[in-house]
Amino acid sequence: MAEAVRRIWAEVLEVEVESIDIHHSDFFELGGYSLLALQSIGRLLAEYGIDEVASVELEGALLNRLFEDATPMAQAQCLVAGGAAPGGDAGP
Repeated sequence: MAEAVRRIWAEVLEVEVESIDIHHSDFFELGGYSLLALQSIGRLLAEYGIDEVASVELEGALLNRLFEDATPMAQAQCLVAGGAAPGGDAGP
């Protein structure tokens, strides 16, 4: 999942994927800001097939987590905790 976050960040931030370290790169230091954060979160939720009802709560959790720890790994961990699964299967 961290690789999906990394790829989406690269697209949203218009940087090379290789320039993003999943453990250490900071979304905001890479040029991100709140609107781009929401855009990247929306893409993540869509990619993992999170339905609209579940996405509202998870979107808030992902945004809060991004402001606490702005790394791809932290976003991936939050997705997992929120029930997202590889292949578009959302958990309960």
